[in-house]
Amino acid sequence: MTNRAIAFPVILLLIFWNLTISAQRLPNIQQTGLRAPAGIKIDGKATEWDNKFQAYNKATDVFYTIANDDDNLYLTIQTPDPDVIHKIVNGRISFTINKSGKKNEDDAVVISYPIFDRKDRPALSYRNKPKFITGSATSLKQADSIMYLNNKRMNEKAKLIKVTGVKGLDTLISAYNEDGIKAAAAFDNQVVYTCEIAVALKVIGLTINDPAKFSYNVRLNGLAFDDIPGINVTRAPNGTIIGVDINRKDMTPGSQGLGSPTDFWGEYTLVKK
Repeated sequence: MTNRAIAFPVILLLIFWNLTISAQRLPNIQQTGLRAPAGIKIDGKATEWDNKFQAYNKATDVFYTIANDDDNLYLTIQTPDPDVIHKIVNGRISFTINKSGKKNEDDAVVISYPIFDRKDRPALSYRNKPKFITGSATSLKQADSIMYLNNKRMNEKAKLIKVTGVKGLDTLISAYNEDGIKAAAAFDNQVVYTCEIAVALKVIGLTINDPAKFSYNVRLNGLAFDDIPGINVTRAPNGTIIGVDINRKDMTPGSQGLGSPTDFWGEYTLVKK
């Protein structure tokens, strides 16, 4: 029996207690700009932020932080909710930057992630959180194993980022591109999902030397019928829907809203050192 095995369940309880309290206290929309920590990595982990966020948005049920340094703009999103995770993984996050400050802009930059082939999505386990038994190293090992398998399967499939509004770039680019756009996502061993997006300021047409206010939108895209738990769709060979069967026993409490997009708008001004 190790000290880590004894202490870890207590630590997890504290983490989830803090998430609940944070959701109650945080603003719905981030109120101020923020400098990103030095050495920030786009790896699907919120360790640079100590898992603390600037806002909890009720429309989308996600914690989030937007920050910048001299070269990049960063979006970090986190959620422990299985239905929200399902919505993100299968419908992707779209991060829109309107440098004019208007909500409607023809040349807005939109970055969407993760992008999966609809017929080749990763098989992930995130609806049943691992149970930690005080003093049990085995339960911790099992949770770590689920985390490792989820992340392995997801990273094997999440190879693309969708980009619109950037001249000279294809709509679909590699997640390992050198075009100034990065994205990554990961689960921790309590199946909390974190997604990070970074975009070079020069890609958006912004500069730290002229930190004008701009608007942004974060959108969780709705799912196709085929991807909603409890709904089975029959399609013709050409893709046309010819039948829909609803099994309410397989539907989770929040699954009815998975087909509808949710989003929020905010404003941000780049922060100098």
